[in-house]
Amino acid sequence: MIKDLKQRAVNLKWIGPVPEGYKKVALLIPLFNEDSNCNMERRLSYFKGLAEKYRDEIDVIIIDDGSTDRSLQKLVTFFELNQSAFFVASVYPNAQKVGALFLTTLSITHEFVILSDFDTDLDGLWNVGKSIENLRRNPELMGCYYRMVPYEGSGNIFLWQQLEYSCLRVFYRIHHKEQSVPVMPGAGSCYKRSVLNNIFVRHSGLRSGEDRESTLIGLRGGYKTVYVDNILISTRPPLTLKALVKQRIRWELGYLETFSKERDYYLSEMRKMKKIGVRAVLDFLVIAFVLLLPITLFATAFINPIVALLILPSIYILNALGCIIMIVTGPKEFSELKGKKMKAVVMFPAIKLIVDYFSWFGAIRTFIRKSRKSRLKPATLTGVFF
Repeated sequence: MIKDLKQRAVNLKWIGPVPEGYKKVALLIPLFNEDSNCNMERRLSYFKGLAEKYRDEIDVIIIDDGSTDRSLQKLVTFFELNQSAFFVASVYPNAQKVGALFLTTLSITHEFVILSDFDTDLDGLWNVGKSIENLRRNPELMGCYYRMVPYEGSGNIFLWQQLEYSCLRVFYRIHHKEQSVPVMPGAGSCYKRSVLNNIFVRHSGLRSGEDRESTLIGLRGGYKTVYVDNILISTRPPLTLKALVKQRIRWELGYLETFSKERDYYLSEMRKMKKIGVRAVLDFLVIAFVLLLPITLFATAFINPIVALLILPSIYILNALGCIIMIVTGPKEFSELKGKKMKAVVMFPAIKLIVDYFSWFGAIRTFIRKSRKSRLKPATLTGVFF
């Protein structure tokens, strides 16, 4: 990562005051080409209020990552006119999200760093003090990740994501004993800055799954992580099926790229039957099943049409049953759904099948194309699946 940044002569410049570093925590908010976002000023006002509210505990730093539109100009104008309590850093040229964050963490002296996104709200930050004390006491912990929920939306796709996020939070409980997790979300997690710098040194800089790769590098280094549920991260999700599939293609591509890069660690975790390894095996079994489902249905229809007709209803029932089990197991995690749980469960299996099929198909196709472009050996893709 450092070599790449030096070769491209990427620099960081502070606009206005520089954080003095007497606070223990910095909140980093990367920004790139937000000029087209009609809510840019509203979001800047939000972070101004956040910085003022926690001015004694947290330094809020907004990082323009080489925007090519008027985003930096708007950011600087807002900053100067409003005498904002947050800090502004400009990275140029574009260093991708990881590069911008890395240059910033190298330029500050805070003990802890919270990572979030420009379109994300953070609630309950008054609990940060307690959570960082826990991190400070345990040298094995690299950080923690917060409770994340979809926010500001309506319609079936939004409701589906509310249920999905809730089910994942319950499912992730299997990792709590090992103090691991497949991914500490880049929109809502906290790291020890020294550990994060070591992670970024080893990071590929790839954009699609930067948070998953960061998590795996930390776990591979022997660090652990914990879940903090009293800090809420409200993220604005895609509200159409097309936008959702596009987002998931990027996420799944990040999974494939991380697995390809860190496959030795994944395979080691599989052999040891660790939760990360078991989860990866289950993930790829599900991927294979979903992608082969159309062929399976077509072939089965010739052999036994009745069995073919039973396959989809069986998948639907199993998925719906899984959601119900999650709701019964962790009712607290489904509080945002209120009276819409049953509607969400009814439509969940069908939408999940569609999203999984098209997102994984698109991700694998993109992965193969990128692998050929970078002249990777064919064995690299084989290593992802076997």
